[in-house]
Amino acid sequence: MQKGRFMGENISELLKLTGHTPLTKRFSALIEALPDDDHGRGHLQFVPGRIEVLGKHTDYAGGVSLTCASSKGIAAVVSRHDGQSLIVEDLARSLSIELPFSNPAPIDDASWSIYASTVLNRMIKHFGEPESGVRIVMESDLPGASGMSSSSALVITVLLALLKGGEMSAARAALTSRTELAAFAGAIESGADFRDFPGGAGVGTRGGSEDHTAIFMSQPGELGLYTYAPIEALQRVRLPEDHTFVIAGSGVKAKKTGEARERYNLASLRASDVAKAWSEDADENCKTMGKMMLSPSFDRETLRHCIRNEDLWNRYQQFEMECDLVIPRAIEALVARDWSTFSAVTDRSQNMAEEWLENQTRETSDLARLARELGARGANGFGAGFGGAVWALVPNESANAFQSDWKEAYLGLHPSRASQVEFFQDTPSEACWTLGGASYLVLDLMS
Repeated sequence: MQKGRFMGENISELLKLTGHTPLTKRFSALIEALPDDDHGRGHLQFVPGRIEVLGKHTDYAGGVSLTCASSKGIAAVVSRHDGQSLIVEDLARSLSIELPFSNPAPIDDASWSIYASTVLNRMIKHFGEPESGVRIVMESDLPGASGMSSSSALVITVLLALLKGGEMSAARAALTSRTELAAFAGAIESGADFRDFPGGAGVGTRGGSEDHTAIFMSQPGELGLYTYAPIEALQRVRLPEDHTFVIAGSGVKAKKTGEARERYNLASLRASDVAKAWSEDADENCKTMGKMMLSPSFDRETLRHCIRNEDLWNRYQQFEMECDLVIPRAIEALVARDWSTFSAVTDRSQNMAEEWLENQTRETSDLARLARELGARGANGFGAGFGGAVWALVPNESANAFQSDWKEAYLGLHPSRASQVEFFQDTPSEACWTLGGASYLVLDLMS
């Protein structure tokens, strides 16, 4: 079958039938970028980014978070090639890497190759080499290093491409639900064990599976409340249809490499240290603060006596208040359209991030404050921190004016960020999907 007929006509018709017309132009450009000698056997896939509404650094610590998928994400065309390698071509950035199955090591002058390399290594370790060479031609409209999980989206893009494009039937048989896929993707990125499969190096960050859960399990128009390890959907909350998120990318890249990675991992290490201090004092084995708080013997005052270090105590207080106070009250307020309470509790979350997590920058703090001053229902920095983005919830009817005013006010304070910022409107969107190629019902759009 000719490439043009297979992907140009059939896929375009499927996209129209399934309501994904806005993606058609993006997929068409990716299809055109395929080499002429491509087999024409492949599939389309879309992997969204993530908006963390509330739940800063809570997932890996045994807590809950409130998230949704973004409408922005990575579109990819995946095909086979005759070699024994994974080829990833980033059309938007004009970048390309090739990782041989026999030695899938990261490429020195391509820092982003660590994500593809980590996924490929883990898949080969557990399931053997893919049956064919895999080519990914992709394009992302996610702001890079913005706190919207562009790195996790890349991990999942490569994972899905190998599962389907690489004909890895043993892996598909082992991963039979979106919940399992989310947990496995999180384990790949962090290097953690998954079921009976031993872990690996990961990409170097000590994170959890919040991003991967949102990417695999989100529903359009809804926010999802999840707990992790194991992943469980606790509640779905409809976002009022007359409201939308305005997202502001601060222009400060929320990187997870070098010194930034060390600061990111510090929040995780402090969470572990709190649980360890309690466990040693109580003669228990609580791996996370969440498990610690569920212990029948847990007592807050006793914990305070165990922890004399103020940084550790503040880390505990942020986790406790985010999970037990901020998130439940925010959900109640959102459902009741009690905007005063919603504003107050989201402000509390932002303040704790600034004072106790210490993961905000001047830019993200200013964005949150300006959004509130301009009348947003609530506003919060999100993601790992140390840069990235801020969301503001506003009525649809005032979203355009708010976005313009917010950007103007921000650049008035930070004019040097003018060429780096990105402001846009977003709504809770659907989870990742694939279309065409090898059958995998858990992901196939038409199943």
